Amino acid sequence: MKQGHPGRGQVDLWYVPLDDFGADEQAACLRLLSPPERERHDAFKSESARLQHLAARGLIRTTLSGYRDIAPEHWRFGANRYGRPFIDDSLGIDDLHFSLSHTHGLVACAVAAIAEIGVDVEPRDRDAGLDELAAAVLSPRERLRFEAMNGQARRDFFFTSWTLKEAYVKARGMGLALPMKSVVLDLEALPPLAHFTDPIEDDPSRWAFRSLHLASGHIAGIATAVPGGKPEIVPRRTRAINPPARR
Repeated sequence: MKQGHPGRGQVDLWYVPLDDFGADEQAACLRLLSPPERERHDAFKSESARLQHLAARGLIRTTLSGYRDIAPEHWRFGANRYGRPFIDDSLGIDDLHFSLSHTHGLVACAVAAIAEIGVDVEPRDRDAGLDELAAAVLSPRERLRFEAMNGQARRDFFFTSWTLKEAYVKARGMGLALPMKSVVLDLEALPPLAHFTDPIEDDPSRWAFRSLHLASGHIAGIATAVPGGKPEIVPRRTRAINPPARR
């Protein structure tokens, strides 16, 4: 039974912890890869990066098959000039969109009927290198607040900010062509609010931002230009070979 069309304003967040991504599931994902995906898989020198890529491709293919009557191996994808992937126009699907993210120990995809959708995930426990990252990611006002914090609160502030900003630039389809420091977040507001400084030209009222702490020990940030500004985020823990494809 297919899940059908995501509801208006609904974002399904599918995520897969990789701690039990075993050999059988890896082999099943490998069989789904297109030749370019297989070539990229074989080129990875890092085992962690290879497994993230493999799980992400299995997840998006089997997840999308839970929404449309297309076999996982038959999905085709394109990418814009900034590298953002999308469902190939040849499949004739214009009301289903996705965003992928992966990091150490986790892959995730957000699926919605909304074209401007972005997701990013990061581990909550990383501490090394945050000062250097903060200089590239946080606005001056955000950095002052970050530097006044310590411990887990400091890490959570940074990774909440980073994942939301990364989700926004993904949703815009431009990636790091948009400077993250020009996305200024108010995390004290619930839900978080944003405004934009030069060179980003956008209307912040179009955007909704949501942050989730996942049971896997990761933070997920979601940004979407949903009509009405009130998305319904539905987190769904699953496996890389996502069960909806077998319903």
